[in-house]
Amino acid sequence: MIEWKCVAEGADGLRIYRVDAESGNVSMGGGSGRAGPLDLVFQQYPTKTTRYLSEKFQAGGSPVGGSSFSVACHVVSLPDLIFVVDSTYRTTAGEIFPGTLDEIAASEGRRLTDRPIQVLYTHAHFDHAGGHQAVEAMSGDVEILTHPYTAQLFPIVSQRESFFRIKETFFRDCEICVSISSVTDEIRATYARIVESTGADMSQAPWGSVDDEPMRVDLVPLADEASELLCGNGRLEILRFDGHIPGHLCVCVDGAHFITGDMWLPATTSLVTPSFVGPFAEVPEDCFGVLRYIESDLRLLDMPVDDCMAYPSHEVIYRNPKRMAMRDLEILTSRIDLLYEVLEEHQRKPMRVLDLAWGGRSHRPLWKVEGSVFRLVVAHDEAASFVRDLVEFEDLREVEPERYVWTGQSDFRDRVTSHLHEQRQAHGHLEFVSRGAIN
Repeated sequence: MIEWKCVAEGADGLRIYRVDAESGNVSMGGGSGRAGPLDLVFQQYPTKTTRYLSEKFQAGGSPVGGSSFSVACHVVSLPDLIFVVDSTYRTTAGEIFPGTLDEIAASEGRRLTDRPIQVLYTHAHFDHAGGHQAVEAMSGDVEILTHPYTAQLFPIVSQRESFFRIKETFFRDCEICVSISSVTDEIRATYARIVESTGADMSQAPWGSVDDEPMRVDLVPLADEASELLCGNGRLEILRFDGHIPGHLCVCVDGAHFITGDMWLPATTSLVTPSFVGPFAEVPEDCFGVLRYIESDLRLLDMPVDDCMAYPSHEVIYRNPKRMAMRDLEILTSRIDLLYEVLEEHQRKPMRVLDLAWGGRSHRPLWKVEGSVFRLVVAHDEAASFVRDLVEFEDLREVEPERYVWTGQSDFRDRVTSHLHEQRQAHGHLEFVSRGAIN
């Protein structure tokens, strides 16, 4: 389903359109009553941990949030340029590129071919860059912009065949000692038979496949986070914020409209991509982590964007992206307090990332994991990001491969808390509880 509307107008013919796209989830499992890939792994390799997970986290909860299969791209219309931020899914992009763009141009009394088109992918996830083949198939003068890390990460984080490949840390924490990569073909074949028996059409899945062509990139901006790129005769400022995933880009239009991608969502903090993904995509591990996320917040809070409208890829448009940056700092600090309660349980007994992901012996609510093992896998990814930073600060010590004990230090917490206190002095007046609104 595709819906579009004009959400802003500005000087010299500026118009911004929001294109909402929705794609269904055809995956099995996660409370659907059918076996999913994780179920198959647990069935094939039963351990004490997998049996516990199957009992504790298969209670029928939704595998992901309700808004996760709805995403927006934004079309910035200037007198001499059409600038599109993100492509949406592989299953919806074909309707947008060029159909919706044709409709938008016609609503302005113009033809789409009157102006050059630039398309920017904010980051590598399948709901943002997944429609790249539809973009590449467009005729005419179309230029594609993204960060090089997006092209490198896309096959790793947005193709269903890579799921097991990047989850081996999770499976090892589940006491599955076999190399998952050595049995993925067998598991995929079994899963394919289950999917076929249900009549589900995997060609309609919103995520990509290894059968897709590599992503085309014409212009690679922002080699480092301190740089910027100006487009559209200087009216478009492209900025890099690695917090959610390395190479993530945001766009500021006329200094008044801030297109945020998956940074600074109005209802939740964005996920932090774990550093163990880096070697698969030849992306430096120091581009990942919770501190990188916090650094993105701090950079935004130092920018003159207080009067900007913020246009996230999910949920609603709201005023002043700094509100959500402050919310991020508040939530992360609160989460870290709970995190150290879990660390205290592991001054002698080594901790797995999984122990942190499910919140220790008391299952502290660090992440929303109830009712879905898939949510636990997502929490495991984020917990791995925290563990990396904790080791770097020497609050955790690795005593054997992927097993950690708390050193009794709290330097990481002290650093984050210090950042929060400093920002409260300057920005504590910002209200961030509301999901925001366009009016």
